[in-house]
Amino acid sequence: MHNPTHRHTSTGYAPAKRGLLAAACAILLGGGCATLGPEVLRAGRPAYNDAILATSDEQLLQNIIRLRFGDSIGFLSVSSVTANVSLSASGSVNAGVGPSGNFAGNLVPFAGTIATEQNPTLSYVPVGGDALLRMFSSEITLDRAILLLGGTHDPTLAWYMIVGRVNNLHNPAFPDPQVLAVDPRFDEIVGLATSLQRHGMLYWARSGEDGKGRMIVLHSYTPAKTREVARLLDLLGVAQPRRSGDDVVIPVQLSVGSPAPNTVSLETRSLFSLLRIAAASAEIGPDERGATRMQPAGPAAGGLRIRSADAAPAASRVAARYRDRWYFIDNEDEAGKQWFSLLQLLVGAQLSDSTAAAVPVLTIPVAGRR
Repeated sequence: MHNPTHRHTSTGYAPAKRGLLAAACAILLGGGCATLGPEVLRAGRPAYNDAILATSDEQLLQNIIRLRFGDSIGFLSVSSVTANVSLSASGSVNAGVGPSGNFAGNLVPFAGTIATEQNPTLSYVPVGGDALLRMFSSEITLDRAILLLGGTHDPTLAWYMIVGRVNNLHNPAFPDPQVLAVDPRFDEIVGLATSLQRHGMLYWARSGEDGKGRMIVLHSYTPAKTREVARLLDLLGVAQPRRSGDDVVIPVQLSVGSPAPNTVSLETRSLFSLLRIAAASAEIGPDERGATRMQPAGPAAGGLRIRSADAAPAASRVAARYRDRWYFIDNEDEAGKQWFSLLQLLVGAQLSDSTAAAVPVLTIPVAGRR
């Protein structure tokens, strides 16, 4: 005999099961799509940025050590990172038929999984040949020099690192007492300019209608600082103001040779000179054959010290392995960390100039799942 009650339970279950499964899938897919984009951005952007910054530091340090050994140097710039993300979802529903005692407590109403897959594509631009020569042989531009002199945490470090000469006062990268040494008047200029800048009385500013000119402005200096201002102007060969306390505006230019009257002329270093200074600051053990013996750098090195060890350092600002040995800047070396960070800023800016119009010649697709 046909049981109508059983037929009613069976036919009523089928649409209920389909509805429950559809609802589960909608929750999985809808919720996943709504949160996937922000979550991928939160997880991916810091990771990519950390990797690019860390490998850029390692590449720069390794090139410094290469130079110390007289080996070839080169840079591979990351021009783009494209990350394609796909989402897949699956769901399942467990339901029982018949007396509930047969399956009570043994079924999961519904379950689902969401999987995301990333397929990043990395593009690199090698910097070499004429671009590399121009990048490292050209002096640091006046605009970049003034940005660092006016904006860095320690103007003294930037002065000694970047400026090789102010007017006719020299600050050579490798001073030799018998040939050329740091002019003590250069030291005095750096001390006075840094003190006035930290007290908010000396500014680096733009000039001219097009804003392309650069100038030093001495403004709102207190009577107690009048003597310092007068001494700074005397060292620079700039006329004193008519009245004590008046603002002083001094044009700044990038040039070699005698400056124009009442003008400050800066001679900046090249990136290659800075790399040589850094290379001379690297520790080279007696057993490391092939290293070029270099004259120790003067104040331009800013206390930079690149250490070396047989094993990877436990804590470092940056570390790189070369010729089966580790080279690093200690994490407690504040002067070394600041010097290296300024160098990385300058190299990054020059790399951007060199690769701005370049077409990537190396593109690597990378597949992965998380």
